[in-house]
Amino acid sequence: MGALLKLTKDIRQMSEISAALNPDPWANASEEARRVAGLRESLIAPLVDLVNGGASINHAAALLKSQLDAGTSDLRTKHLVAMLAGDATVDVLSVPTLKRWLSGFIKGGKNSLLPKHTGRVRQAYGWEERAVDLYNLPGKPGYADVSSRLIQEGFKDATESRVKRYLKALPATLGKFSADRIGKHLHKLTRQKFQRRSLAEVLVGEIYAGDGHTADCYVAHPNTGKPFRPELTVFIDIKSSFISGWWMSESESTVSTMFALSHAMRMFNHVPAWVYVDRGPGYRARLLSDESTGFYSRFDIGLIGALPGNPHGKGWIERFFRTVRDKHDKFFAGGQVYCGDDMAPETNRRLSADLAMGRRQLPSLKSYVDSFTAWLEHYHDQPQDKLNGRTPAQVWAELTPVPVELSMDAIARPREECTVGRQTVRLHNRFYYAEALALFDAQKVDVEYDLHHDSHVWVFDKKGRFIVEAKLNNTIGVLPTSRLEEGRDRRLAGQLKRLQRKVDEATRRRDDPVDATSQAAAIESLAPAAPALPAPTTRDDDFKIDLLTWRNDQ
Repeated sequence: MGALLKLTKDIRQMSEISAALNPDPWANASEEARRVAGLRESLIAPLVDLVNGGASINHAAALLKSQLDAGTSDLRTKHLVAMLAGDATVDVLSVPTLKRWLSGFIKGGKNSLLPKHTGRVRQAYGWEERAVDLYNLPGKPGYADVSSRLIQEGFKDATESRVKRYLKALPATLGKFSADRIGKHLHKLTRQKFQRRSLAEVLVGEIYAGDGHTADCYVAHPNTGKPFRPELTVFIDIKSSFISGWWMSESESTVSTMFALSHAMRMFNHVPAWVYVDRGPGYRARLLSDESTGFYSRFDIGLIGALPGNPHGKGWIERFFRTVRDKHDKFFAGGQVYCGDDMAPETNRRLSADLAMGRRQLPSLKSYVDSFTAWLEHYHDQPQDKLNGRTPAQVWAELTPVPVELSMDAIARPREECTVGRQTVRLHNRFYYAEALALFDAQKVDVEYDLHHDSHVWVFDKKGRFIVEAKLNNTIGVLPTSRLEEGRDRRLAGQLKRLQRKVDEATRRRDDPVDATSQAAAIESLAPAAPALPAPTTRDDDFKIDLLTWRNDQ
């Protein structure tokens, strides 16, 4: 019943929407209806003059009818009648019809001459509501599938042609792009109104949009040589569509985000006012967004978080990644290592086997970086419609830099808050010592460290003033000298742990609880026992024939 109410409501809204937008019946009518009304008006125009001159409507209509019957009407009138009838030999006009047109035109004008015919009324079969329910399932069944299901449910007259004709006539809210059929979230993103954003008041370099993208190409992993898809982290200026900074890494992470933004800042000596990023850990981690020691707060960069599951908010950078796929990745290395969803399946189906047998060879990661760098220069020099025919490089040239005023090493060094104790600070299971820290015993300080080396750190007070450079005293356990290597080791440990869980699951599945004996017993328990056949009985009065004696007698 709910579907029927929704169907009735949607059809009523569809029929009323044009009338609501255009209350004038003439504007709301179709072109054919207005054409017919115009012909009728031209035909009865002389009769209107007669009525205005004192004649009655009955006499005026009867006069025209008599002239048409006698063939004494002028050529103009005959032509109008022929156009209205579609055939000059067909008599479609009668005195009541002419009287109705005349009376209506005098009272209501030309709108009263619009045809009122609504067409043939469709026959109801009883399966319409069920057809709408089936058609709007998330599995997106086709017309033939819905018809087959209706017939299976007992609606024998639900032929494919009838079902298809009915479903195609439904309003858009119940059609092939309805919310129930394609999903409410996708319907909201693709079919409903969204707020378009204007960049008229945004300055060049004011807002960067950042995101990560896994390349749609296979390259050889630098360590293993196996097929590998690098992760590209990009920051784009939303005003000019200029790629201000990017970084290539093995996977999206906080470090790759910081390196990409650092590259953008030092390359053009400019600090953006805002960065528009995802809410994922790679962009919102404490290393970046902490109010006290985070990378963004150190340079007074505002953070705008994109709404989860809403690609419209990141349209600038998502469109760039689509351009990278179509304009670069599809042509890299002769187009033979592209792995997008529209790639010919047979090309990469046996990639691992071909590599093992030496029939194919993957390009290196360096070759992909060099190719992307060259293509990016070409991209910056291409005119774009959204830039009014200008290139990203031309718009980016209008940048007024906000200087960074720090060296590249200082930019790429993150900070964390620590507490001084016994002239020592502890950071990541490492202890750093300096005599000057005795003046800050039991106080909180900001410790700046190098991602690549752990031999020393830089200590600052809470007002940002440099205190001392503390040296590594000792470590807890065996730790690598590079925090990046430590992160790789931690990731490897997690991968091994997940693989071990898969091994344990496969081992447990090996002991199949259903064996052949239990299956046979289950089958026997399902079948009823066959009744025993009665034993044969022999009676003295049974009819017997001696075949040998019978044959000799014959």
